[in-house]
This record gives sequence, C-alpha cells and structure tokens, in this order.
Amino acid sequence: MSVPQRLVRSYVRRERPFKDNQKTDWERLWALYGISRDAWASAVGAQPAILDIGFGDGEALLGMASRDAEHTYIGVEMYRSGLLKVMRGAERERLSNVRVIEADAKEVVAALAAQSVAGVHLFFPDPWPKARHHKRRLVTESFIEALVRVLRPAGIIHMATDWPDYATQAAGHFAGCTALEPLDQDRNGRPETRFERRGWRLGHVSFDLRYRRTG
Repeated sequence: MSVPQRLVRSYVRRERPFKDNQKTDWERLWALYGISRDAWASAVGAQPAILDIGFGDGEALLGMASRDAEHTYIGVEMYRSGLLKVMRGAERERLSNVRVIEADAKEVVAALAAQSVAGVHLFFPDPWPKARHHKRRLVTESFIEALVRVLRPAGIIHMATDWPDYATQAAGHFAGCTALEPLDQDRNGRPETRFERRGWRLGHVSFDLRYRRTG
C-alpha cells in the first residue's frame, strides 16, 4: 500500500481576525476585485495579465499597475491582510486593472490554461532561511516548469530576493529550464518598497532574476 506524500507548502498561515470595519470593506471590495475559484481560468485568460505571486502588502503590485494600463495585474496571496490592502489601494487610486485571488499559488497556476499569462512576478518570496526548511521554498524546478506552461511565448518571469543563497539556488533551477532564456538581471521598473528598504538598512542586497519564455 502506497503512502500519500505530504504536501509541502511554501507558507504558514497565521492571521488575526478582521475587525468589523475590515470585514465590511472586505465584503464590499471583494465583489469588485476578487476572483473566485471557478473564475480563475476565464479571468486570467481574458486579457494580457501579469500574475503577481505572494505580493505581501501590495506596494510593488499597485505601483506597477498604476504605470502599466496595458496589463491586468492579478495578485495571488494567502493572507487576507495583504489582499485587503491591495483592494483598498486599488479603490483609492482608481485602478481598474487590478484583481486578486485568495489561494495557494501552486493551485492557481495548475488551474490556468496553457499560455494564458503574459508575465509572472515573484518578488521576495519567503526565503525559509534555515537549511531544514529549504524544501518549503516556492521557486523549485517543478514550479518553474508549471509557470512556463502558463506563460505566453516571450512572456517574462521576474523574481527578486535579498537572500544570496536563494538567488543562487533559483538561478540554477531557471538555468535548467530549456524553455527560458536569461535577460539582464536588473530591476526593469520594479519599484522599491518599504520591505526592501528595511532589508537594505540591515545590509541586505537585492537580486533580480529575469527570464523570457522562448518559442
């Protein structure tokens, strides 16, 4: 009898319950910006979309969406506090090209149609710094292959991290994917965020890894 493998997640979900005003805003804004599970594929494939995975408080997502009206920025996040911040920000800045999904990124990517995404952003995924936790890191060979499947030809995957060993590990995984070609490793318009500047004050250096889908 085979034993089913335990699913290794790239996150640990711990959140405080919403206050009344947050609950009210969530219900109102989700109707405007949220994408339900049964609408993932149709919503993402309807127009050129950038999939922003694990966007945190959404500062970079909102900044890029405000400057790029040609793409819809679809944020995928498990934490409702971050989702609510993005929805509030999109409403405040009157951004019509922002949508959000509350789900595990791996589940979302698996549900999307092939070649349905114009680009993918992976900005500062949890580095899981302890060696015994590296298996939880999101950027693996299998996840990169999953991203390539949904990426349109000439679509770009842009990862940023301020953990040198994660950058090195991820670069090795990307290099092993023959469907991707490396691009200049620069910010390419990625905005600075409070999170990133806090890391700089601690002596961290940011690494940007960018790859384009061939074919």
